[in-house]
Amino acid sequence: MSDYQGFILSDRQWATKDKETALNAIEVDRNRIVQCSPVRRLQQKTQVFPLDVKASVRSRLTHSLEVKEIGRQLALLVAAELQAGQAVAFEQQAFVSLLEMSCLLHDVGNPPFGHFGESVMIDWLRTRLPTLFKQAVGKGSRQWPMLIADLQQFEGNAQSLRLLHSVQGLNLTLSQLAALQKYVRGAYQRQSSAPWQQKPGHYFSERPLIQQMRALFPTTVRGRYPLTFLMEAADDMAYGVADLEDAVDRGVLSLAELELAVLREGNDYLKTCWQQAKVGDSDFFSRFRQQLNDDLQRLVSQQYLAHHDAILAGEHSEPLLAVEQAPAQALQWLKDFARRQIFNRREVEALELAGFAALKGVLEAFSPLLALPEQEFISLNNRQDAKGLVLRRLYHRLPPRHLAAYQRDSRQAALFEDNKEREWYFRVRLLLDFVSGMTDTYILEEYRLLCGFQG
Repeated sequence: MSDYQGFILSDRQWATKDKETALNAIEVDRNRIVQCSPVRRLQQKTQVFPLDVKASVRSRLTHSLEVKEIGRQLALLVAAELQAGQAVAFEQQAFVSLLEMSCLLHDVGNPPFGHFGESVMIDWLRTRLPTLFKQAVGKGSRQWPMLIADLQQFEGNAQSLRLLHSVQGLNLTLSQLAALQKYVRGAYQRQSSAPWQQKPGHYFSERPLIQQMRALFPTTVRGRYPLTFLMEAADDMAYGVADLEDAVDRGVLSLAELELAVLREGNDYLKTCWQQAKVGDSDFFSRFRQQLNDDLQRLVSQQYLAHHDAILAGEHSEPLLAVEQAPAQALQWLKDFARRQIFNRREVEALELAGFAALKGVLEAFSPLLALPEQEFISLNNRQDAKGLVLRRLYHRLPPRHLAAYQRDSRQAALFEDNKEREWYFRVRLLLDFVSGMTDTYILEEYRLLCGFQG
């Protein structure tokens, strides 16, 4: 068996009738991914500037397309080196497609307003869930502390897995889903200092899927699936320059300010790249980005190949760009500068405040649905009293696909010790799936409607 035959497989959680080769299965995945609604919704989700109407400024979709293309180039570089050295034999087309599609999907679980939106949701969950649980269920079982710890975390990467598999039901290959997992810890597990434990990579609701995945790929019990390293590097390379380009295009940062900082604080490599790109020309950013990315691609592929055995064994514990080499250090400086000089600007923060009000407002408006005992919630369609009519209308705003996932899992999901807790757990997931899947514009419209400002 070659090194990659154990990683590039046709296995799915729900087996298909027809026998598939690994390549055929991954091509089927590609078709399902490109046409799925979570990818389409990325066109109205924030990259840096929420609610921006300028077509030249990146959305999550355009960012993800750029990550996909960088990932493709990385995959081709690595595959060529592996085949040239005759170190492994594998299906190159499947290898490239797996990486491309994991790059395209890497942000689909992000809520409205990006990482800021994640923080808002986590704060609301930690503040409100204990009281709502007590109203709806009462006293928790011995398992409940683990379940509520799981619910009180929200992470875009973990939500991506849930959205694609449990909500959308795409039934992608386990290889494709594994390539998405940046972290190995469940949200129900305590954080540790072990590699890839910084954030949760999945929720308790997807634990059976993770168990199946880890049985198929034993090295992912403690480490990443190999292609995830390349996906992470492609993401870093894409936004390292793009966020600054968008800031200049948006007028939040002047090119002169950026140039002054680069020439004063950047390393010699970064200064040379900047000067060779000819800052006065109209296509300056394109040349600057291309030069930097060419060098970074070579560096990433070299690092992947240098640590190849440890990566395949699940033992490599550092990102590929976490090295003291000039191109990687230049990229890190650009990312740090963007964090200091763009994300703290008054204009960006003002838009995020609008997102804060909308996210918390929508979650709070729907919270009465979480305060109901189970029988009252499932019988809302029969309520005729004034309070019941309002709650029923809130219930009717929940998408049919999300309700179907709730109805299925609240009755039969495995690994839960108490039926009432299982039902309430998936009722919370229902609300989180709904709200986190909204675009920036949609959640503002929903907030205005719920506040009575729809006109």
